[in-house]
Amino acid sequence: MLKTTADAVIKSMYEAINRRDITAAMEFIDDNCVYQDLNFPQLFQGKQAVQQLLEESCKGIPDDLLFVIDDISTGDDLAVGVLWHVELDGIPFPNGRGVSFYRLSATTGKLEFARDIVEPPIKPGKKAFLIIRLVTPLVRRFLHSPTGHSAPPNLWLSTLLWVLAAIYLYALILSPPGQIIPGEPVWAIRPETLQEIINESLNFFLVLPILNLLGITYMEAPIVHPASEALFNLAEAWIFMFLPLLLADPRGRNLPKVGIWGMAMFLTNVFLIPYMALRLNTPLPEERDYKKYFLARIFGWIGLIVGSIAIFWGFVGRPEFGDLASRGHYFLSQITTNRVAIAFCVDLTLFYIFQVVLLGTVISQGSKTRWLRFVPFWGLAVSLIKNGE
Repeated sequence: MLKTTADAVIKSMYEAINRRDITAAMEFIDDNCVYQDLNFPQLFQGKQAVQQLLEESCKGIPDDLLFVIDDISTGDDLAVGVLWHVELDGIPFPNGRGVSFYRLSATTGKLEFARDIVEPPIKPGKKAFLIIRLVTPLVRRFLHSPTGHSAPPNLWLSTLLWVLAAIYLYALILSPPGQIIPGEPVWAIRPETLQEIINESLNFFLVLPILNLLGITYMEAPIVHPASEALFNLAEAWIFMFLPLLLADPRGRNLPKVGIWGMAMFLTNVFLIPYMALRLNTPLPEERDYKKYFLARIFGWIGLIVGSIAIFWGFVGRPEFGDLASRGHYFLSQITTNRVAIAFCVDLTLFYIFQVVLLGTVISQGSKTRWLRFVPFWGLAVSLIKNGE
């Protein structure tokens, strides 16, 4: 046994890692060690796998980037908990805090199990409670599925939607640059990309640019390429019209529809895909019809006007950005290199699919407007207007 207590072993291992002496650190690792770093989807099993993890962790990082122990439990020879943070040249590193648990082998006195939990770059706060609320029905349904029986079709479809939600979140928001798609993730977003998002948000529904054109300049609209403005505002107009559609959806009657829609206005399918998965837990009533919510006509008209103007604006707005050919070239370059533009294009595709599904649910068979569900964007707008009369 190398040390008499678990805290002494772990302190020595940290000191070796801070020296970038992986050989020394591995002296404290048991041959059958299981290391679980929750940043990774898989376990690191065996001494060789743990050594590769430590080598990758230390490769290319500055020598003055150090792990600092804030607190460590004592009095147990085989188990220890550690609160730690990372410092760069004595300065605490952003999102660099963590907590770890370690257990030693009673036979060798070396590390046989570890679990690291690192501070997440995205902190949902109270939104985490809503996420738990949304996920609970799915978890309960999985747990109550009869053993040995095939899952009902809706459960399989719901599962596929949850997989889609995970892929969407990782690929478009969290994946490292160039791993799946170009552009930077939210945790490494560049100042110019953040400024682009802020400028597009300030030009929400093209209110400021239109007011400026009319000579009202109490606030100057940020200058954004009209193709980007058109894509952003078309997506916002489309998701805007989903509120009365969600309110009319009988399958989502037990879900917080307004809250989900409100968050979808900012993070679109991060919340809309889970809604489409969770609504499948509610059986479809035999008798249903599109309820005539007074919001339907209002939202339909607003969405129709804003979305149509956005598309027109993309073609002719801000003449200084050139002719149709140059705008088309810019648009193509954006959807192949800019992650924000790629995300909006994915959103538009998913909006169409969900529009077809939801309108097919809320509009009864035989209705004269049922075919509108297959017309992207304008089909939803006209359906809201017609059925809100």
